Parts: sequence; structure tokens; C-alpha cells
Amino acid sequence: MARPKTISDEEVLRIARDIFRAGGHTATTREIARAAGISEAILYQRFGNKDHLFFAAMHPSGPDVERLLGPADPTGDGREYLHQTVVRIGEYLAGVIPVALRLMTHPSFDHTSFARAQPTAHESLQQALAVRLEALARRGRIAAPSPPAAARLLVSLAHDWALAGVFSHEAPTRRVRRLKEMVDVVWRGLRPRRDERRNPRTT
Repeated sequence: MARPKTISDEEVLRIARDIFRAGGHTATTREIARAAGISEAILYQRFGNKDHLFFAAMHPSGPDVERLLGPADPTGDGREYLHQTVVRIGEYLAGVIPVALRLMTHPSFDHTSFARAQPTAHESLQQALAVRLEALARRGRIAAPSPPAAARLLVSLAHDWALAGVFSHEAPTRRVRRLKEMVDVVWRGLRPRRDERRNPRTT
């Protein structure tokens, strides 16, 4: 009778991801097995070899669009929606980028195969955000003659902010405030025209 697993594969992968993220692909399976509370033999039994474990642990999962962007037909204030949504996208990408950088440094990494197997988070986020910007435009909450272009700009802004954070020692609250300030610059172009007539100097 097979011995029941004391730790799930998903938990082993989470532990391996943390260790690989800190030490790169040179981190040892002994270190991962010890942290997971299992033997190296069991680790190899489950994942085959170190490379298989590395790619399984570091392969990025797609974004949870509903959690990041909210419902497809958002309600409420347009500016506040952009603030909250772009910050969530930025924080999601801030978690993905360091893992992706480690993944790409592996000697066996094949960018072409990876791109075919894993559609970019950028593309899926841009498409889903464009749908929501169109809904906000229909409600008169934003002025967006080209929601897809606005979505590309906002996701790119979140990506650049997240990438800069890899090398930043700035306090998280200050970084989030800076991101919101950048969103406000975009908001000037998306603000409903009726707001401009009422108070042309507001941001």
C-alpha cells in the first residue's frame, strides 16, 4: 500500500518557487527537500529531475482577471476604478517579474517554446481591461475614444512600475502613491468632458 503524501505537490512547488526565486536555478534540491520536509528521493520521484522541478515551480500562472479587474461592467467613479485596478495589476506583476527573470536565466530556457505555451499576461490583461473601459465609457464615467489603446497604456504603466520595483528600496506605500500619480496623468485624457466643463482645472 502506497504511503500517503504528507505534503501536496502544490505546496512543494510553492516552497521550491520561493527558494529558486531567492537563489536562482543554482539552489539545490537538498535545500528544497529539507524545507518541504521530504527526502530528495521523494522529490525526484514526484518531479523527475531538478530541471523539471525548476520549470514546474517557476512557470507563471495566468492572471486572475476577475480579481484584478473586477466585473466586466464596473460601476462607480472612473478615476477611483483606474487607481485601484492599476495598483492591483502592478502588484500582481511585481510578484510575477522576479520569477520570470529567474526562469529566463536558466540555461535550458527556450523563449520560443515558452511563448507558444504561455500567452503573455500583458495581452490577456489588456484585452480584459479594454472591455471594462468600454463599459465605463458607455456609462459616461470615462472618455475613451480608443479603450484598447488606453488599456495598453495603463497595463504598460503598471508593468514599468513593477519592473522598477525589483531594484527599488522605496517604501511600498510611497511607491503605490507614485503609481497613482502616474495614473492621474492618464486620467486627464480619460476624464469625462462634462467634468472639464464643470471644473477644467481638476485632476
